[in-house]
Amino acid sequence: MKISSTQWEGFRNLKPRRLEWAEGLHLLLGPNGSGKTNILEAFHVLTGWGSLRGERTADLRSWTDPGRGTFLSASFDGEDSLEVKVGIGARIVAKKGGSSLRSSQLRPLVPSLIFLPNDLSLVEGSPATRRRLIDRLCALLFPVYALRLHEYGRALRQRNASVRMGRNLAATARVMAPLAAWIWACRLTAVDLIRNGLEEGEGLLPPGVMLELKRGGRGLEDLHLDFWESLEAGQKQERATGVCPVGPHRDDLVIRFQERDVARCFSRGYRRRVAIALLLSSGWAVERKMRRKPILLLDEVMAELDHEGREQLIAVLLRTGWQVFATTAEDCTPDWPGRVWSVEGGRVDEG
Repeated sequence: MKISSTQWEGFRNLKPRRLEWAEGLHLLLGPNGSGKTNILEAFHVLTGWGSLRGERTADLRSWTDPGRGTFLSASFDGEDSLEVKVGIGARIVAKKGGSSLRSSQLRPLVPSLIFLPNDLSLVEGSPATRRRLIDRLCALLFPVYALRLHEYGRALRQRNASVRMGRNLAATARVMAPLAAWIWACRLTAVDLIRNGLEEGEGLLPPGVMLELKRGGRGLEDLHLDFWESLEAGQKQERATGVCPVGPHRDDLVIRFQERDVARCFSRGYRRRVAIALLLSSGWAVERKMRRKPILLLDEVMAELDHEGREQLIAVLLRTGWQVFATTAEDCTPDWPGRVWSVEGGRVDEG
């Protein structure tokens, strides 16, 4: 898919504007605070994901005139053609052809993936950070995934409360078991697709980077049995800590290079390459599974990459054939084989 045009009004610091977007690579160039990331956030909202920072909906409104109405609209082309309009009030309301759309309905129609500056934590951060990468991909590949994950989280909270209060745990286990097995099956599929996608990023990473989903269980092949046996084996720990030690909430995506943890053996620049490669691999997973080209949103993706790393990244982006929107505060336009846009004080002009 690709964004062919957008229009916004009253969105953060962006000046009201209608813009036409071509296929291929787009670079948003401007100083910090100019509005580059806000443009990516507008695209993020228009493709069904909401705020980048998990902020309240009201915080998306105009900074200078918060009482003003906030509207976003976009035309999409490619594997499908559709118009999306978003009104931002007490909540975000998306519409296609006059009919309201839930986020879970919109996301698979216009799949987008985003890279943010703090995504280096995909490599060196906590397991929760890597689970979010997998969960975002699963939410695209399996439309009910986000709902099932929410249901699992609610059952987990109920179980933890029951443990601390000394209540019977059988009911929560019966709810969690099928959800855990289903989530594990989705995540295993997603990680297999990401693993295959790493091969497409030739040159960005050295050969030998391996991925594995380390499940929060005993690793049995039968996922239902794995949950039940792991739960039974962890009863003593659960009673002692008041926290369920088994399930998808304990998963981790293990990233190794020649049997070593990449967080320990790679330089900071190469760890950033790994994080970028994981995002690109998720894009290839979307294209293969959904038969739709994803839209990439890359915020300051060039930061901390040396000249070779930038060249390799741009070469990979060109090979994908996807529509890409990248931001930078540095002028790397001589090496950018696409359209360049100047962003200053919320105003966007083609450079």
